[in-house]
Amino acid sequence: MNVQLSGFDNLTLEIKDMIREKSEKLLEKYKKMFGEKSVKIFKLSADKIRERGDHKYYQIKCYLETTHGLFYADHSDWKVLDAVEKVLNEIEKQIVKKKDTVKRT
Repeated sequence: MNVQLSGFDNLTLEIKDMIREKSEKLLEKYKKMFGEKSVKIFKLSADKIRERGDHKYYQIKCYLETTHGLFYADHSDWKVLDAVEKVLNEIEKQIVKKKDTVKRT
């Protein structure tokens, strides 16, 4: 399963690689909890909302579609990496909560 990134074209290759690395790390955590075949789609997208001089305000959205449901989070920030981190952390919290729910049943 590949991580789909969209809207990150205007960022440097180094930043895109960091985003891909962080995303793949989250995906691996999910796979360890629920299994390799349970992931259908993992998509991370960036929309530039505003610009002020050289600074851009981004909205980052993350979709993780699995056999255990859909996980979604979004966050906006002037720093794209901060927004990505917050979104991925939120998805991770949702995954852990889902795992706890599955364990109890």
